[in-house]
Amino acid sequence: MEITDFLNEDGLLIYDGDEPLLNERVGDLDIETFGGSTTNTLYPLQVRAGETSTTFKLNEWPEMTFEIPMMGAYNVNNALIALLIGQRFHIKPETMQKSLAKFEVTRNRTEWLVGTKGERLLTDVYNSNPTAAKEVLHNFSHFETQGKRVAVLGDMLELGTASKKLHESLATVLNPTEIQTVYLYGDEIRPLYEKLMTTYAPAQLHYFEKSQQSELIEALLTDVQPADLVVLKASHGLHLEQVVTALTE
Repeated sequence: MEITDFLNEDGLLIYDGDEPLLNERVGDLDIETFGGSTTNTLYPLQVRAGETSTTFKLNEWPEMTFEIPMMGAYNVNNALIALLIGQRFHIKPETMQKSLAKFEVTRNRTEWLVGTKGERLLTDVYNSNPTAAKEVLHNFSHFETQGKRVAVLGDMLELGTASKKLHESLATVLNPTEIQTVYLYGDEIRPLYEKLMTTYAPAQLHYFEKSQQSELIEALLTDVQPADLVVLKASHGLHLEQVVTALTE
């Protein structure tokens, strides 16, 4: 909340109204909130998420359908922030609707690519944290495929003393019936590997230390088949974009 020390007297604080820790600390500030709860200033009435886009309706303009060119209902919150800011500056909702539908996503943020064998790759290696990783894996596990679903996960950095527990928590969204093969890469993610050993067979679970990126690439090039779906997710410090390049060039 230190950011609010520098708000002007007529300044506006926009925050996630579903977060109780923030609700306890806002005080007498001028606020607008976003989130899933109907107590927020702006909240979705309906969300439909696909592989490459997500559409939603809102309480503020219920007759309008908004669309963002990103998979995952969890990305709607980011759009709500933009809409609240736009509304503050008196931008027409129709203008915001058009702009959201055509904005360009940062490279390697839930970006679909095609590998050298024809396999489809969902690359989300710009950054990673436990909440985002779980959401991506949850969505990925329900995408249709004629082959197997493969998850390539790297360290989530800067988690401090909670790193072990938070990496292990990803096991709740990984099971061999939905995501058949898992590749883990890095030093912080090893506790997840040890936890998954109880649910995945040795042939389905692979671990590579941070110094073994070339070995990871070689294993993926051998294992991944044309009909497979592959998701790659890690903090940027793991440089999984180099793995993406190896699979697509």
